[in-house]
Amino acid sequence: MRIHLISNLYSPDELAGASLFTDLAYYLRDAGHDVRVTTTFSYYPSWRLKDEDRGVPIREEVVGGIPVRRVAMYVPAKPTGLGRMRSDLSFFWALLRAGKFPDWRPDVIVTALPMLSQCLVQRFQHILRRIPRLIIVQDFAVDAALELGILRVPGVAWILRGVQRWALRSASTITTISPLMLTKLQKEIGTGRRTLMVPNWIHKSLQDEINSQNQSPPARLPSTLFYSGNLGVKQGLPDFLGQFADSSGVDSGWNIEICGGGAEKDRLKAMLDSQRGIALGPVLDEPSYVSKLLSSTACLITQRPGIGANFLPSKLLPALATATPVLAVCDRSSPLANEVIEGRFGLVVAPGDPKALAENLEMLRSPTLREEFSVNAKARAAIYHRERVLGTFDQELRNLNRVKTA
Repeated sequence: MRIHLISNLYSPDELAGASLFTDLAYYLRDAGHDVRVTTTFSYYPSWRLKDEDRGVPIREEVVGGIPVRRVAMYVPAKPTGLGRMRSDLSFFWALLRAGKFPDWRPDVIVTALPMLSQCLVQRFQHILRRIPRLIIVQDFAVDAALELGILRVPGVAWILRGVQRWALRSASTITTISPLMLTKLQKEIGTGRRTLMVPNWIHKSLQDEINSQNQSPPARLPSTLFYSGNLGVKQGLPDFLGQFADSSGVDSGWNIEICGGGAEKDRLKAMLDSQRGIALGPVLDEPSYVSKLLSSTACLITQRPGIGANFLPSKLLPALATATPVLAVCDRSSPLANEVIEGRFGLVVAPGDPKALAENLEMLRSPTLREEFSVNAKARAAIYHRERVLGTFDQELRNLNRVKTA
């Protein structure tokens, strides 16, 4: 089967969907499919193009035995709401103009939200030849940007939400990554499309590294929270650090290690000049990342309030795979809180409540409670097993192709 994967994030990008969609392509390749990928030039999470990629409109290469077609996309120096919108529009135009592989027609197309353009362009590509499409909703980006005030353009909210709905309905099958997001998706697009919940997964190289280090895991450090991943607006880390200071977390002996990159990194650097007990570092390679998780008291995952059912952080999954307890700072109505509470592998604290944070940090000092969370985390990780999840995607794509050819 010929499968065309379209994703703005792909190797050598790091974090978020980049690792997942690269791994998905490799899995489908190993399953015997003819896989090709259209993406853009590497820019994430630094939001900066490499010097050798600047001004290059198209580059074709082979990565891991998979043909990859890179098309230029505008990358804003600061990923503000308007900057991201301009970036999305530029990717839409690049895909429309040069996103297809000449003399090659896919049997099925796979793409993903949050990049709206790569979903919307499906309405305009292959117009004369109906090709079944699968869209993976990782993040309701339009809703999150509007509800959190990341995008402030008067009068466009209903237009953008309408475009998002129209783009999603270009697919025959739409998946999303949590039960609450599935409910939102079904309300968003109505009937007439197959919708199902297929969670994210722990990609192969990361799972291999976890398995290797688990043979002789390091001792967990006392009173250490570890955050790794995107340092964006949605995560609300600057606000959390204020909450942490107000909770007297440093005075009670807690340390926070933050590793990552993104839109808020410079702001965090400025804040941390005057705060002790908090370290800020770059994106880690996988061995260092796994080692930090295995040696930390808990994995810290933060979200700004008001995020709704718009996304579930992918950084949760490695925490489960390493049996690391989770401290989730988020609305209790969010997919993240729902997962932590249902899986019983951590604690949930409301954003902006320093008293509750102090109480939960004190609870995390209990070795008995941490051991209970670790056992539950390890059990919960089975839901996100790579072979289980990607096998589901493979079967869904085969079903789409069978329906097309029937």
